[in-house]
Amino acid sequence: MRLWDIAAAVAHPDHTVEVTWSDGASAVIDFLPIVDRGGWFTPLREGDYFVRTMILLPDGAGVTWPEEIDYSADFLRQVAFPNGGPDGGGP
Repeated sequence: MRLWDIAAAVAHPDHTVEVTWSDGASAVIDFLPIVDRGGWFTPLREGDYFVRTMILLPDGAGVTWPEEIDYSADFLRQVAFPNGGPDGGGP
């Protein structure tokens, strides 16, 4: 069971993704540290490819790129708001 759904996600060539969840909260998440790991992530290093190949999963479950590089809505929410929510509170 998911706690959060993504309403919209927009990838940018600088390896950030602007995510808006269904409750209206939004954040910009920097994927560059992940892309810089290399390996499976190497193709994503090219900014246009990063943007062009990102897909919002059905029902806002998360985002994905080729090679099954996917991140759930709940995980991204935790990354964006490590203290529980945009105002520091929980769900």
